[in-house]
Amino acid sequence: MGNWKSLYIYYISGTGNAQASSEWIADEADKRGLKTVVQQIDRLENIVMPSVDEKPLIGFAFPTHGFNPAPIMLKFIAGFPSGLCKEIFLLNTRAGMKLYKLFMPGLSGVALLLPAFILWLKGYKCIGFRPVDLPSNWIPLHPGLKKKVIESIFIRCEKIVRKFADKIFSGKRVYRGLYSLPVDLILSPVALGYYIGGRFFLSKTFIANYKCNNCGLCIKECPTSSIKYVENRPYWKLTCESCMRCLNHCPQRAIEAAHGMAVLFWIIYTIINTQFIILIINTLHIQPHAWWWRIATNIIGIALMVLIATLLYRIIHYTMALKPVQYLIRFTSLTALPFWRRYRFIRNNKTHKNSV
Repeated sequence: MGNWKSLYIYYISGTGNAQASSEWIADEADKRGLKTVVQQIDRLENIVMPSVDEKPLIGFAFPTHGFNPAPIMLKFIAGFPSGLCKEIFLLNTRAGMKLYKLFMPGLSGVALLLPAFILWLKGYKCIGFRPVDLPSNWIPLHPGLKKKVIESIFIRCEKIVRKFADKIFSGKRVYRGLYSLPVDLILSPVALGYYIGGRFFLSKTFIANYKCNNCGLCIKECPTSSIKYVENRPYWKLTCESCMRCLNHCPQRAIEAAHGMAVLFWIIYTIINTQFIILIINTLHIQPHAWWWRIATNIIGIALMVLIATLLYRIIHYTMALKPVQYLIRFTSLTALPFWRRYRFIRNNKTHKNSV
């Protein structure tokens, strides 16, 4: 075991996967007599930092968003102070699935590589980083998994996480995240596209339907404070990270992923973006095959995407008071279908006694 006196785990979790992983690791630390603090970093508020005298081992657990670490965790790590300890570890949860009896892994992209690099620049040594394929919570793409499937994935992953913790606490190095390095590097351009543009579009695909009773739970629980009331209805800001906490936890099933609105957006965006690019080329007599112009078109495209998505979303939001619009959203959203299950994560243990 390393020369540690305490363990601090910082996690962000939309629907509980990273939280469960953090608590499993904390349980293993308790068995070894380490002082353990499990800290949720919602809204980056009330963060408890260790002192150097505690000789801490520090861990970071977070979900994978668009082949990146969750943006709020990346921001937290970027601002994390140097010199608190020598060694850290990273754990990312990603979209695990199951096909009959075969457990299907998710993809990490730069979710582990980027935080490890940033922390290395700060002087920390990463003694382990590991992906964990807990159940996918991406309900806009598929119905929530069946309870039996969720249970089997959790049982498998709990063993994996506890084994990872045991190796770390025994002084071993675990770099399981390197196994998929070639694929992760191939995905890095997609990860960049998500981070600089895609996440802003996705933030404008959530909407509250007619079932919303303004209980305020989504606003209260949003880890990035990205939901507010506009015209007495929940409104998602561009800072939304699509963690799925609101969609999966709404007691009224009132939050939908507006698939029809997303299709409408892409039709409008494609037409406007194409015509705008053609107008610039003809007006300024630009050579369309120039390398700098290809970069410029990507920048223009991202800016237009965010602008059009925001404007269209605001129009839809204000017109949701009209029943035809309500019906349009309802009948063009897959998440409104009765069989489209939400993700109900399962905790096999109670919240860790030293959770903050």
